[in-house]
Amino acid sequence: MKISVITPVFNGEKFIRETVESVLSQQGDFELEYIICDGASTDGTLKILEQYQDRCRIYSEKDGSPQAAINKGMALASGDIGCWLNADDVFESGTLQKVADTFKRKPHVSWLYGRCRIIDESGNEIRKPVTWYKNLTGYFYSRNVLLCTNYINQPATFWRMELWHKANQLNPEYKAAWDYELWINMASLSPAAHVRSFLSRFRRHDGSISENFFERQFSEELAIARNNGNILHSLLHWLNARAITFIYGILSRK
Repeated sequence: MKISVITPVFNGEKFIRETVESVLSQQGDFELEYIICDGASTDGTLKILEQYQDRCRIYSEKDGSPQAAINKGMALASGDIGCWLNADDVFESGTLQKVADTFKRKPHVSWLYGRCRIIDESGNEIRKPVTWYKNLTGYFYSRNVLLCTNYINQPATFWRMELWHKANQLNPEYKAAWDYELWINMASLSPAAHVRSFLSRFRRHDGSISENFFERQFSEELAIARNNGNILHSLLHWLNARAITFIYGILSRK
């Protein structure tokens, strides 16, 4: 089984080494294909990546958006399983073996999601109540619940490439919630499996999209839910979004 990991990056010298090391250190009964799509970085990102060029494929050119970089990487990928890992996030040790084992054990499963810790710039775990809430709401996969709140952690989500091609590529219309639209599209085609293990660590920092555009993220997620669900889904999603936006606003001011 071949697993293709895509990392989009632009001026990510601060965390890119840790991200790359977390991917290349994965070992197990699978073949790893690692594709890094750099958006013509102007800092030291490419100099760092040069040290890994014999172990991954690196493409550097202007791409316009993270979605474009990910879509490009997925088009270049040749794996059976796909995912993307942003340039400030990291995999836990043994993640890809757990993913490979799950897909081998469950041939009917087209995509899966696992658990994810939230960390700060220094790698310390933060916002444990948010992690607990996501683990609780996503304990059992449900498309209905997914339409009410986004409980899926992007860095801990993997899919068979056949499903990716059916679900269409990431939509550039959205600036902060393109992953949520992908989950909804995938959910309309096939149910997901939940791996109840921590597969990744998601980093929140001053330069991250999730930190700076969380209000827009929740607004876009609500629009996606309205486009794909019913009135009850929209109402519950609106209530959840209001509550989470308020909480995130408080946390961001700390």
